[in-house]
Amino acid sequence: MPASTDLLLDPAFLRKLDRLELLVRGRHRGLFSGRRLTPRAGMSLEFAEYKEYHPGDDLRYVDWNLYGRLDRLFIKVFTREEDVPIYVFLDVSRSMTVGDKLDYARKLAGALSYLALKQLNRVGIFPFASDLERGVPPRGGHRQIFEIFRFLRDLRPSGETSINASLARFARVRQESGLALIVSDMLSEDGFEEGLARLLYHRYEVVVLQILAPEDLDPELRGELRLRDAEAQRELPAYVDREALRRYAEALGAYQRRLEAFCRRHDLLHLVISTGTPLETTVFETLREGGLLG
Repeated sequence: MPASTDLLLDPAFLRKLDRLELLVRGRHRGLFSGRRLTPRAGMSLEFAEYKEYHPGDDLRYVDWNLYGRLDRLFIKVFTREEDVPIYVFLDVSRSMTVGDKLDYARKLAGALSYLALKQLNRVGIFPFASDLERGVPPRGGHRQIFEIFRFLRDLRPSGETSINASLARFARVRQESGLALIVSDMLSEDGFEEGLARLLYHRYEVVVLQILAPEDLDPELRGELRLRDAEAQRELPAYVDREALRRYAEALGAYQRRLEAFCRRHDLLHLVISTGTPLETTVFETLREGGLLG
């Protein structure tokens, strides 16, 4: 456990986290948990299964005893443990200042990083706003959590959101596929489809953790106001009445249905998390019930 001076999270909460594990649903490899088992003929000590022989398979791994009984050729398949690279994309745009979403998101990102490192994975943090920003490269080992916690603690909000531009840049420069955790309010004017699709094309397993504040879901605004655009930093006069709030709720609902439909169509885990919910409840109930933690 990190020293108290480096903590982003309460020590008692970190001790409770030790009871959990990060579950990763391998899009192209079947189920694996924390560390993955990769099918490779003859690559490790642990036998996994048989598969029927096809021309070009290595004859050294043919089970000749089985051939003698069945008169058919089968190859022994073994498993090899590999660590899973975990890429945590954290939205640091100014819209994340609404309802302290950034503070909540950084603590959630820290908790997930702690769990992933505990399971001997490599973890990196990639902040983004209008574009991908400099973060913490994916590494393993106990020292990495010190660096991640310090980095998360010192993050400051800036800029507008472009999920598409940020994830597209990452997909262009990263080669090794792994688990991509998107921690964001997902409220991006240019949408999200292109960026998420880029990750899927490059065979990343994608999880969307959408952080919304009560102010996002049910703004308590009435009357003549001057509203500030959190990202563009512009002020606009507005009159907010019941009809305006109804139109806002309709627009937000349509956007949410669009995001949910995309995630369902591409078999992505999408969980909506309110900052009004205590972080411990989110981790030990929402994320477990959603299948991200076990």
